[in-house]
Amino acid sequence: MKPEQSREFTASLEKAAITLLKLEIYRKPDDLARRFGLPVPVVRYWWRNTDQKTQAVNQSTLSPRDVKVIRKATQTLEGWEKAKRYRPECGAPLNNGKRCKNSVAIRPPEGWDRGALADRCRMHGGLARRIRKQKTTDDTNDND
Repeated sequence: MKPEQSREFTASLEKAAITLLKLEIYRKPDDLARRFGLPVPVVRYWWRNTDQKTQAVNQSTLSPRDVKVIRKATQTLEGWEKAKRYRPECGAPLNNGKRCKNSVAIRPPEGWDRGALADRCRMHGGLARRIRKQKTTDDTNDND
């Protein structure tokens, strides 16, 4: 999974979680985090960075639009799986010419600003703190 895809995935999780909290489907960020298996500090951080205003919704008289919004947000969060078999493969090239089939790592809560999922597994640098630089060839440093 590329870093951009991981950030988009994390942004969709954040949007869905905030939607459910604002509509008071879940009253506390901790309840939502435990229900969907998200890291509690991450959901608390997301909620702290909003205006934290909720609107009470009578669930017996929801409009079809509200029902659809709630269902879509719930499905997005249920799509998040901590189980390894649902995560993408690492894909790092191995010595035998094949690609690594291990699942990518989940970053710790403090690294979720770069995305929830790393781009590699634990064996191939998925939780590295540094940002990898692309190798470029400089044609400007020619000594003539």
